[in-house]
Amino acid sequence: MSGPLLGYRGVVLTQAWAGAFCTELLGLMGADIIQVEVRKRPDSWRGSYDAPLPTRLGEVEAARHPWNCNPLYNSVNLNKRCVTLDLQADGGMATFRKLLRHADFVAENFSPRVLGNLGIGYEQMTAINPGVILCSLSAYGHSGPWENVPGIGGTIEPTSGMSALLGYPDGPPLNSGQMYPDAVAGLNAVAAIVTALRHRERTGRGQYIDLSMQEANLAFVGDAALEYLRTGRERTRAGNRHPAYAPHGIYPSAGVDRWVAISCHDDQRWTQLATILAIPSDVVAARASIAARKADEGMLDAVIAAATRSWERDALVQRLLDAGICAAPVLDGLEVAADPGLRERGVVVEVEHPEAGSWPQAAAPWRFSRSGMAPVRPAPLLGQHSFEVFSELLGMTRDEYETLVDTGVSGTGPPG
Repeated sequence: MSGPLLGYRGVVLTQAWAGAFCTELLGLMGADIIQVEVRKRPDSWRGSYDAPLPTRLGEVEAARHPWNCNPLYNSVNLNKRCVTLDLQADGGMATFRKLLRHADFVAENFSPRVLGNLGIGYEQMTAINPGVILCSLSAYGHSGPWENVPGIGGTIEPTSGMSALLGYPDGPPLNSGQMYPDAVAGLNAVAAIVTALRHRERTGRGQYIDLSMQEANLAFVGDAALEYLRTGRERTRAGNRHPAYAPHGIYPSAGVDRWVAISCHDDQRWTQLATILAIPSDVVAARASIAARKADEGMLDAVIAAATRSWERDALVQRLLDAGICAAPVLDGLEVAADPGLRERGVVVEVEHPEAGSWPQAAAPWRFSRSGMAPVRPAPLLGQHSFEVFSELLGMTRDEYETLVDTGVSGTGPPG
């Protein structure tokens, strides 16, 4: 093992995307992440017990249990150990409390009432482990008028203001379609937990982090929010256009659904682009300045699109890059996974899962100057590490563990 967080341990109750992504990144930095799950109510990204196996796993002999093979779950739970505990059962809560003594941090993304209802809020945690750090990721935070309003990425986009900026000038506000706020909140939570660990090293004190997905995503579009607060101007939707550069957009290339992103940040690049695309000289001359190009972007985009349609996508991108023009192919998901640059950097890695087999997964996008990166391990099977963790940290015997299994408190797979 290696990584800048080697030696730290998280006992986490995260699930779905925002919380699971946060704790995955901490695990990829070397922290020992012990994920606590419940057999009778599996993580929504594991799916239901009676769900079919993903179609592409039909020929994978080891793929037997759909809850262990869901690509959603397996994509955001790398480098974790999974234990199962029913926290509503006495034996489950007692075991969880013992695990807390070994935790540097806890993370959860339940609705605000859940931990309190279980009797294990921050005050109760600090009574067990005074230096523990608790990070709660919820839709709207644990205080304020929207405290108990449920939310997911798709509802956070409009309430944070993000949707007001997504869309075309003549169209309605749009959502990204990707539950993007979950990833934003997860990254903010990583930064908050790492900062809290650093603070504890300096002061000896843990702390409670109340992270609102809405506030994290408001900060993500903070320039537009500040513009409105300071000037009263509400930024309009601009599609793929840039507030200062022109042309700046996504243009079709030869073939079906093949696109190229192009941006010219000065007049010289515009002239070079026009030469490569053989745009008529009168069009070029009439739009020699950025101001002139911005004045009629619709017409400009139509001219460029007509010219790019005859080019093969990757050939055009390479030609533009060679000329010093900002350009990139618009990739689909499979192309991103195969991208040689991401593979070489180790952002996309092949991971061998014990049931699902070998698949490309997105790992940590960063590298550190004074520490290596933790080896990438597959997402855990449900309850895979329960006895391992309980025996290692709590000194639990096999008979004691089997008692938890027999009473439905722990175990693997669906409850009996």
